[in-house]
Amino acid sequence: MSTRPLVRPTRIYLPTPEYAPRVAVVPKKSVPPGYWQNLEATNPFSFELVMRDIIPGEPGAPDLATPVGRARLSIMIERGIYEYHEEPAYYVYRVFDGVRTQTGIVAEVDASAYDRGLIKRHEHTRPEAEADLVNALKRIHANSYPMCMTYRHAGINALIDRLVTEEPMLDFLGQDGVQQTVWKVTSEEARRELEGCLDNIDALYITDGHHRAAAGAALAREMVASHPGATGLEPFNYVMGVIYPSQQLRLIEYNRLVSDLGGLTDVEFVQRVSEQVAVDRIHPDDPEQARPDRPGVFGMLVGSKWYRLTIPEAALNTGDPYRSLDVVLLNNLILGPILGISDPRTSERLEYVPGTVPLEYIAAEDRPGAFFLVHPTRMDQVAAVADRGLVMPPKSTWFLPKISSGLFVRLLDYDNDLAR
Repeated sequence: MSTRPLVRPTRIYLPTPEYAPRVAVVPKKSVPPGYWQNLEATNPFSFELVMRDIIPGEPGAPDLATPVGRARLSIMIERGIYEYHEEPAYYVYRVFDGVRTQTGIVAEVDASAYDRGLIKRHEHTRPEAEADLVNALKRIHANSYPMCMTYRHAGINALIDRLVTEEPMLDFLGQDGVQQTVWKVTSEEARRELEGCLDNIDALYITDGHHRAAAGAALAREMVASHPGATGLEPFNYVMGVIYPSQQLRLIEYNRLVSDLGGLTDVEFVQRVSEQVAVDRIHPDDPEQARPDRPGVFGMLVGSKWYRLTIPEAALNTGDPYRSLDVVLLNNLILGPILGISDPRTSERLEYVPGTVPLEYIAAEDRPGAFFLVHPTRMDQVAAVADRGLVMPPKSTWFLPKISSGLFVRLLDYDNDLAR
């Protein structure tokens, strides 16, 4: 079998500068009634219309008179909405949401590296979601939503800083308000330097796209089984990814909302918590004082009262990267033993609230139960857990800003390029 690089340049379709703001989208998990008809009327170039048959929300199958999937993609290419870049190349992709900036390398990544542990995961995946994505890849036969990964190799960062001083191919404000900029690595010298750095990467860590990685690996296994003469270098043996420097990544917390106190009164519950951790009352006019400023500190809202919780130092310094995670400490010290939530993955009493939701909104909701503010997980914690082959509890990480689907489109059948 031929030597397989972990990361290699890619052949892709990019939308033209005119159409890029209308094509690129952040995928939706569901849509309301009437959504597709309105989208057809207002933005028929949205990549969502390619992916329409896998986005739930409206009853029944898509109208067969309206092309979806590969047929829709073919129409968009024929109309000049996409341009084909046949020469394999690396691309630099920057996203900026007004607060955070991330700049990474778009490339192809060996799908089998997921099975071999070189693409490291930190979350569970759901078999039904994997199957849905595999079926979507078969129907479209293209990657259109890169998985996001990170690495620990500072040498690439300086090179990226030099590349982004050149004129970009695309530079536009996306429909979600995120500024997106794309450069192509055209210099042979820069490409050789980049490949030298990429060759030194011994592992990649998934930050967003666990199901995409699992689906790409599953499809590759299936295709290899049906192609006994495969060399390992075929397009279906690779998946598309964006590789970000770990130093740029900022994780956002997912806070925890428990719907009830398991039969305890507010006073009884706070007393039980104080037996596990240090509890300090926060002045009601300044709830921000409850926001954790370091690992091992939690904010808690019970009734209308805010508290600051501090984990004992001994519980933080266990030497176990999993047990020292804040979300695990919260589970082990409070959610499980006091509130009876034994499995955060399945409990219907537990909800996850993004850290971007203002505290004023949370406090204004007069509801029973308890709300917990957690400190964001750090990237070094993610890597330490992944290195040991472990997975984190649900909603332990959230990376912003999100990247777009449909901006980079890579066919899985080069021999049948639509541009030919």
